[in-house]
Amino acid sequence: MPETKQPVVLLIGEFQSPQFRGALSDGQPADMLKSVDCHRVKLLPDAISEIANGELIPDLVISYQSIPDEYSAADIDQLIGMLPLSRFVVAFSPWCESIGRTEQRWPSAWSVPLAHAAARIRLELQQLTADKPPLLATTSRDEAFATLAGGSLARTEQPGRGMTARVISADVPLRECFESVVGSLGFEILVNDSENRATTVHILVAPFVDSETFKLIHHLRDNNSAATIIVASDMATPGEAISLREAGAAAVISQLRFAEDLADHFRVGSASEPEVAAGK
Repeated sequence: MPETKQPVVLLIGEFQSPQFRGALSDGQPADMLKSVDCHRVKLLPDAISEIANGELIPDLVISYQSIPDEYSAADIDQLIGMLPLSRFVVAFSPWCESIGRTEQRWPSAWSVPLAHAAARIRLELQQLTADKPPLLATTSRDEAFATLAGGSLARTEQPGRGMTARVISADVPLRECFESVVGSLGFEILVNDSENRATTVHILVAPFVDSETFKLIHHLRDNNSAATIIVASDMATPGEAISLREAGAAAVISQLRFAEDLADHFRVGSASEPEVAAGK
């Protein structure tokens, strides 16, 4: 029987930094990276040189951007052009959270906050093993969301079956999108407050965490202390995530990884041991 080829992974950047190593402290991604052919370079031109010399053709490129403008647009474009079949995960530090507004040199579909890097790396390695096609550089953020969410829903066994859920958001299209995802996970959706039904799970969509977010959590907790409250927010800092949990939220999950995070939360039975995804 032919030996299975070991995936080749290229790490670019300050991968020895506590922040980057902390992102991979999750046992699963850390163990998976130990089982691959891993190459490390600090500078993007060094990676370009190794690839140009034929020394390296990575299956997966993981780049850590620790500060804004760390990599030049020309170098990024050259690297991407040299690796049309490779997968990419670009993890950006909290110092680079303006990516997508003031800077977007890396394709948006490949860019994730450092807090989500471990889960995305794990997913890309799983997709690589399953011989699934990578996200293209031209993939939009919406298309990436649909693809990743669809993949998560295809793998789930409907962990929400037997529970009712209400999605709370002032953004109607976003609320309807999340209701569709929640319904696909097996939850029965309760649309309005007039339904005389007990809500098992409240999903509060909070793009920005403010005093109103905490007031709503306290209101939901006072009205139904048995219900699970999930906050979906990509802007919550680790400190805010802790405060949200102290206020009564069972978990803080990502909006961009909504399907994956919600499925993971209930799949592992974490309602009794809540986890703060945004604070990882």
